[in-house]
Amino acid sequence: MWIKEKLKKKGWTEKEIAETVKITREAKKNKHPAIKFLDKAVYWISLLIAIIGNGIISIVLMPFLMTLKSFQLYLVVVTIGISFGLLFELLIRSIVHLKTKHHLFFGFFIPLVAIINVFIITNIVNNLGNSVMIKNAHNPLIVSVVYGVVFILPYAVYHLFLEE
Repeated sequence: MWIKEKLKKKGWTEKEIAETVKITREAKKNKHPAIKFLDKAVYWISLLIAIIGNGIISIVLMPFLMTLKSFQLYLVVVTIGISFGLLFELLIRSIVHLKTKHHLFFGFFIPLVAIINVFIITNIVNNLGNSVMIKNAHNPLIVSVVYGVVFILPYAVYHLFLEE
C-alpha cells in the first residue's frame, strides 16, 4: 500500500501508520451512500468535462489550422495543449479519492480522445481548405499527436516527478 510507504518516509512509526490505515478503512466503510454516490459523480462529471473541453479546443483550433503555417501552428497547438493539460491536471489532482486505476484511465483515455478530436478536426479543415482553394493542409496525425502529447505532459510530469 503506497500510503504506508509515504508515511514511513515522513518518519511515522509503525504504530501510527497502522492506526491511520485502520481509521481510513473504517471511514471508507462507514461513508454515507450519498457521499459514495457524489464521489462517483465527481469522477464521471470530470471525465465528461475533459471530453467536452477537448472537443471545444479542437473546434477552437479550426481557424488556426486554416491560416497558420507549420511553426506558428505548432506553437499555438503546444500553447493550447499545455494550458488545457494544466487545467485537466489540476482538476484530476483535486479529486482526492481517485485510485490508481482511475489515474491510468484518465492518463490514457483523455489524451486518446484529444488525439482523435484534433485528428478529425484537422481532416475537416484540410478538406474545407481544399474546397475553398486554400492550400494550407497539415498532417492530421502529427498535429493530433503533438496536441495529445503536450496535453498529457503536465499530468505526466506531476505524477512522475513532483508527486510525493
